[in-house]
Parts: sequence; structure tokens; C-alpha cells
Amino acid sequence: VQPMPQEQQTLTDASTVFQNGQTIMKFTKIMKEPGEVEILFGDNDFLWAHGSAPALTYHSARSAFVLNLSSGAAQELTAPNKGLWLAHGVILFLAWGVFVPFAVQASLLRKLLPEGGIWLQIHRGLNTISLALFIAGFAISVATTNKEEQPHFSNPHRRMGLAMFIMAILQVIGGIVRPHNPPEGEKKKPVRVGWEVGHRVLGVSLLACGFWQMYEGILLYGVKYSTD
Repeated sequence: VQPMPQEQQTLTDASTVFQNGQTIMKFTKIMKEPGEVEILFGDNDFLWAHGSAPALTYHSARSAFVLNLSSGAAQELTAPNKGLWLAHGVILFLAWGVFVPFAVQASLLRKLLPEGGIWLQIHRGLNTISLALFIAGFAISVATTNKEEQPHFSNPHRRMGLAMFIMAILQVIGGIVRPHNPPEGEKKKPVRVGWEVGHRVLGVSLLACGFWQMYEGILLYGVKYSTD
């Protein structure tokens, strides 16, 4: 927190009282000042925020509202595109929280499934669905960011999303052009062994990143729309 230099301070009658679990701030402000947004007798845009302790910390509970100083009428404002970001989150939860984990389980538990390559069909089918959902969720994110005129990949969540998108495409391509698996009883060639190790490592890495992304996405959504 950077206090305003005293020579620039124009607030008068300022007081702060902590009473009955509430922090009450009172002050008088000049409505029209050089270099400041003018406060009108009509509609004005204000921000509110509150925390849970009498300390200078980040307030995740916050929003905007319009207050008419003549009539006293107030109306809360909400951040735009809530439905689009919710759709983005739901789609990617289905991809990384449902279909990908089941696809991984189909591979890990292949011996419990009927013979004949059933596990591979399930694994491939679920991953195909998850990739389609991932592309759709990624497209919604890019389009909504454009709509809000915000910079792309400007925070860890967005940069991780881009990295995961590239990794997922590489994982799918690797699965399509994978080296031939020899018949049972024959020794695998080094290139096949290397591919299996790389495919598993990349798959587990993507799954771990997906869980982290879901957690971060929920936090970002809560901050943007003041929800828990």
C-alpha cells in the first residue's frame, strides 16, 4: 500500500473505527478535483470490497455498483460474459476432470477389461472426446478474451492453457504415428520402449496440469464474479 503524499490529500473529516466486527470509514471528499474522476449528482460508478479481518489484504469479495446521489437509488453491476466463462469452465472440467481420467484408467486397468484391444478403443475414444472438448473450451477462451479486449496469455492460467493445448496436440499425433507394438512374446524395439515412456510421462503431466488448471480457473472465476 502506497499512502498518498500529504500535500495531495484532500479528504477531510476522515475517521476509521473498528466496531462490532465491522470497519467503518467516514470522510468528506471534494466532488470535482483536477486529475480525478468527477463525482456527479446523478449516476456514479463505484466499487465495493470487503475482507474478513481488520488488516490490509486482498479482498476477493468485490463488485461494482451505480449510485445516484440525487435519488439515492443504487444498482449492482456485474462483470460481462459470465455465461461464456462458465461454459469454458464446465467444458474443460468434462475434458480434464472426467474423460481424460477415465481414458487413463482404461489403459492402467487394461488387464481387467475383455481381451481384443477393448481398452485401446475406450482409451482412444475418450481421449478423442476430451480433445474435442479441449479445442471447444480453448476457442471460447480466446474468443471471449478478444471480446473483452484483454491481452492473451497474460497470466499463469492462460499460459498454462496454451502450453497444454500444444502438449495435447503432440500427444495425439504421437498416438497416431506410434511405433508398431510387436506380437506378445517378442522383444520391443528401443524406439517403441522410448515412445511408451514418453507417452506415459506426457499423459501424466497433462493430467496433473489439468487438475491445477481447474483449481486456478475456479479461483479466477470467483474473483472476477465475486463468488465463493
